[in-house]
Formats: sequence, C-alpha cells, structure tokens
Amino acid sequence: MESAIRDPDVPIIYTAKFDEYSIQILDGGTSSLLLEFCPFCGQKLPQSLRDSWFDELERRGIDPIKGNIPGEFTDNRWYAKPPKLSKTPRPT
Repeated sequence: MESAIRDPDVPIIYTAKFDEYSIQILDGGTSSLLLEFCPFCGQKLPQSLRDSWFDELERRGIDPIKGNIPGEFTDNRWYAKPPKLSKTPRPT
C-alpha cells in the first residue's frame, strides 16, 4: 500500500489527519471513495478518524470553515499517542 500511495500513476490517497485511505475519482475534481480494505491484499484498513477530527475541533471551539485550524490538526499529531515515559524513579 505504501508504494501505491507514492506512485503517481495509482490514484490511492492517504490523508494523515483522518488516518484514512481513499481512491481518487479522476474526473478533475477532488472527490474520492473511502477504502475500508486494502485493494491489493484485502487487509482491513484503520477506521477513518474524520468524524473524530471534526468532533475534536468543535470541542475546542474551532470552526474549520473559517480556516483557523491549528497546525497539529493538519496531520496525525492530534491523534498520535505521546511516547510512554519511563516510570523508573530518578536517582536523587
């Protein structure tokens, strides 16, 4: 799937901010069809976070129509889990 996303001749798109894969409709517009399974191997793809993205913006009082979207909402930073910190106590 990764090579298909990088191949300009394959109309598969990955949208990081929604963690979703889609097939671009080649009609000159920006429409696409959401993929739930990999078209090459049949593996289930991650569930889209599109609804959660809009829900989180609304929860924070951000209107995406006005275009004042914080940078962390332009990619996967808004849903990526922070690295786990070690619970080992520091020497004193």
